[in-house]
Formats: sequence, structure tokens, C-alpha cells
Amino acid sequence: MMKIFYILFFIFLLIPSAFWSEDLKIISREEWGANENYRFADSKEWQDIFKKRAEVAINNKNIKYSDEEIAKQKARAKKVQEMNNILVNDYWEYIAVESVKKYENGRKLAWPITKTKKVWWIVIHHTAVDYEDSWEWIKKIYKYHALTRKWWDIWYNYLIWNNWEIYEWRAGWDYVVWAQDKRNNMWTVWIAIIWNYSEKAINKKQYDSLKKLSLYLLKKYNIDLTEKTYFHEECFWDSCKKPLLTKKMYPIIWHRDAWHTSCPWDKLYAQINNMRRELLKEPIFVKKLLYKRIFPKLVKFKDEQLIDILAKVESRLDINKTDKDLTLKDLLISYFDFKKKKSDINNKIENKKIRVKLSYPNNDFISIRAWKLVFDIKRVWNQIEIKWTKFDKLTIPKNYPSTILTITSWDRKPTWDTSWKYNDNLFKGDLTIYVKNDRLVLVNTLDVEDYLKWLWEVSDFENKEKIKTIIVAARSYANYYIDYAKKFPDDDYDASDDPNVFQKYLWYWLEKRSPNINRIVDETKWQVITYKWKMIKPWYFSSSNWKTLSFYEYCILKYSNMVCSLKARNYPYLQSVVDKWSDWMVKRGHGVWISWAWVTYFAEKWWTYDMIIKYFLKWVEVM
Repeated sequence: MMKIFYILFFIFLLIPSAFWSEDLKIISREEWGANENYRFADSKEWQDIFKKRAEVAINNKNIKYSDEEIAKQKARAKKVQEMNNILVNDYWEYIAVESVKKYENGRKLAWPITKTKKVWWIVIHHTAVDYEDSWEWIKKIYKYHALTRKWWDIWYNYLIWNNWEIYEWRAGWDYVVWAQDKRNNMWTVWIAIIWNYSEKAINKKQYDSLKKLSLYLLKKYNIDLTEKTYFHEECFWDSCKKPLLTKKMYPIIWHRDAWHTSCPWDKLYAQINNMRRELLKEPIFVKKLLYKRIFPKLVKFKDEQLIDILAKVESRLDINKTDKDLTLKDLLISYFDFKKKKSDINNKIENKKIRVKLSYPNNDFISIRAWKLVFDIKRVWNQIEIKWTKFDKLTIPKNYPSTILTITSWDRKPTWDTSWKYNDNLFKGDLTIYVKNDRLVLVNTLDVEDYLKWLWEVSDFENKEKIKTIIVAARSYANYYIDYAKKFPDDDYDASDDPNVFQKYLWYWLEKRSPNINRIVDETKWQVITYKWKMIKPWYFSSSNWKTLSFYEYCILKYSNMVCSLKARNYPYLQSVVDKWSDWMVKRGHGVWISWAWVTYFAEKWWTYDMIIKYFLKWVEVM
């Protein structure tokens, strides 16, 4: 009990005693007087721009560019295409577009308003130029960006003036994409701070406005400040192996973190670098950190102990509602909700049965020994017959004591067993026999946990963490096809013992010669891989030729780009990852998801099985 109090005391230390209650005022475009005509193609301003462009295009026809200039243009176009290909293939979830609006109120926009499905980062910038404290200057900046620079609108989403006022800059509000010519980092929201901060720091009111606006946007777009995610910086140097430098960063970044620039200059960079640490003290992020750090510790305690603590918190709240007790109550209730969701997944697979079609070779006869009974069964047209009694379908041992079943008519002695000690024709569970398409069909029904002990997907002598990785993946794969999809929709079974179709199932004798696998199946009992509380199908294969395939890369081998882009939305966790240990190997298998060769490498480096799984499958949980 003392450990619980220590944990909760730690929670009290972390929970802030004060909450921001001030309202955030954002001055809209309408309020500061934005000339919305600048955004439309039929406006006089854009008609003049189009006319000048046409004149320049005519004049340029007579201009002969040097080979060097042509080569630079082609190189740039090629680089942008390579960047886009990387993002589309490997990070498609980050660049998913929700909508593209080309017309507004019946008028064509000079540039379409594109909106993303999700905002992942906040990027902070400064204007580098000193402006007078006047709304007229805001209008001048707008005109310069929209017409002179031909960005059709202001580049940034929000502006913080030097008097701390916050302005809506870019039209479109939520999820609108800022101006750009490439896909990288289009899923950001930009804040610009007016003034030049190469020599001085921003004032306290500006800093507070920036902090409030950042917190508002973090909440608005459900951005987790405690988690790093992928960001892509364009690489300009000749030494770059790829046109993008991809790195993981926390979701508030500065302009210099995203591009090759000194913006924001050192004074501002140093000042706002502390802002993320301050924002982490906000209740919403304190709770996220607590959930990540405390939940694993609370799992060790009995529910009764935690409920007793919760009851005491409720008693204190009846007397005086403090922020700390309210947060602590929310934490404990969220913990029980977390446990419920986790147990709901595990309950679905607890004592689950799987039906496995066996590759029995004889189409006319089968002999099965169950307990002290022998069943000699033969096929008669589309039925089966035992001692002159015909059945459409027969299950053994449906009405007999549960025991080991032996298919005596099936000789399956392993070729390596010269002593003839083993014969892989023994089974647990039930055997169901029926006829389909003039063939005997033999189905073994048994517990999933027993089924895993008789899979020959990994050798018994392999590294323990590798075996765990494969067992958890195999359990997820099997359960996925039991509950969520049907591999064989027209048949009365879920799986097959054919490894080319499903998994390599060798039956009961394997349990006798694989003690390590048996123990690990029990250690990981009912554990599966989930994404957003839903079970997934984790494919696996032998080795790649240096990297695994994303779902899109796998799909595009068979289908069109449009089809694959749509299908890939269902598999955000399936990204391409480096598979270095397979550098020297040829590709063996379909190349998708978990590579056994690379699993071996990580296991030998003391990685745990859940770490290995999360390397291959992004944003998943093992539960």
C-alpha cells in the first residue's frame, strides 16, 4: 500500500495548481479588413498578373536557356518528384488530403484551398522585418504575399503582432494548407511573430500570446506534445543520399528546424525553446505523461487497493473540489477504462477456438483412433460412411472423452527422424470430416493457445525474444481471421496447415519436442497486436533485400495508384522500414511487415519483443 501512496504523492507533485482561464481572442480577417478579392482569379489584380504572365511566356519562347540552366531546372523537378514519392509511399498518412476547394461562392480561386485530414506540428517563424504597430501594415503584408509574391494569400496561418494581438492570416481556418510547391510538411500550422529578433527577445505579452495560441492549437488539433513524430527537412547538399532528411521531433518546432535557415534568430530561438517545457505543465499534457508513466506502475496493484484510494479522493472532493483531486480522480477512472479496453480485447480471444483444414492426401478413406475407439471412414459420393451408416458431416470425438486423436491412415514421419520416434499425425481437439467437390475435407478444431504450440513458424532453439515476437504475431494473425475477416469465406474453417496459404501447423507431436515454444506461448497468453484498440493482421516473411515494403509499395505491384492510395488508408501502421540485416540477402517472401532476419538481429541486441513489433508496425500496441 505504501508504494501506491508514493506513486500518488508523485502525481500530486506533478499536477499544476493553476489553470489558464483567460479567453483567447483571435482577430478575424473580416475584422482587420482583408481584401478577399486578392484570392480570386477574376479579380482585376489577378487578371493583370495573368496578362503579364502571358506576355512573359511569349517573350520567353525566344529565350535560349543554357544547358546548365536546363539541367538545374530538370534536377529541381526530379528532386521534388523524389520527395513526393517518398512521402506518398512511406508517410502517406501524414499527407492525406481531406478536401480541395477550387471555387468559393461561385468564383474561381486563384489558388485552391487545400485542407489536410490532420495537423501534426506547429511551426513558429518571425517576419525578420520591423513593422509599425498598425492594421494598415497587416494589409500591406497581405498584399505583398498575395500579389507581389503571388502566393494568393498570406503565407502563415496566424500572426502575433508586437502589441501581443493575435490575427487570423490565411483564409480557410481549420486544417488549411499554407503556400508551398512540395508536399513535405504540408500538415503544419504556422505562427509568425512580427518584428526582427536577431538582437532582442520578444516581450512578455507576445510570449504569453504565443504560448496561449500554441496551447489552443495543440488542443484544437489533438496534437500530443509528449510524443515525437516524423518531420521532413529538404536536403540541399550534394552529399544527401535522399532529398529529405527525416527525423522525429516534438510537435512544436521552429522554422530553422524545418528548413535551412537561421529563422527565428538566436534571441527568439533561445527564448521560445523553453516554451514546450512550460506547456508540458498544462493539465492536458500532465495527464498524458502520467498515463504513460504511471499506468504501467498501477498495473502491479490490485484493483481493490486503487478503488480504496479513489473512494478517499471522492470523500475529499465532497468537502472541497481541488484541481489536484479532480485530476487524480480522472487519472484513476481513466486507468480503469484503459484496463477495460485492454481486457475487452483479451476477452475476445480468451479460450478462442480455431478450425484448421488439414492437408490429408487420401480422398476416399481415413482411419482415426480416439481413446479406445477406431473410426474407419470412407467417402461414398458426396457423403461419408462408417459401418454402412452415412453422414453429411461427422465430428470426432463429439460425444467421447477428450483425448489425443491419431490419424492412423496418415504416415507423417519427419524425414530427419531416423529413429521413427515421431509421427506428426496426432491431434488435440475435434476432427470434423465431410465431403466437398468429391474430396474428403478434414478440419481440426482446437484452442488457439494449443494451436500456437504446434506451429512450426520458428525453431525451439531460437532467441527467446524472437520466439515471443513470432508467437504474438502468429496469434494476432490467427485471431484476425477468426473474428475480423475470413480467409476461406466459402468453407467451414478459419485456417489451413499449408504454410503457402496460412501457417505451418504440425500438430501435437511438435509440443513434445518444443519446450521453449510451449513455455513462451503460456508467457504471452492471449497477447495480440492492436491499432486503436482493433486487432490487426501482422504479416511476416523471411527476409528482404534491405527494406520492408509499405502497404502502398506492396499494393502498387498489383493495382493502380488510385486504388492503392485508398486502400493504404486502412493500414497506417504499415510503413516501410530499414531491414539492414537482410542487406546481403535476396528477398524471400512477400516483403511486407515483419522480417524474420531483422527480428533475429534485434533479438540478439537485447531488444524485447514488443519493441521489435513496434519497430516494424508503427503506432501499434501489444496487449
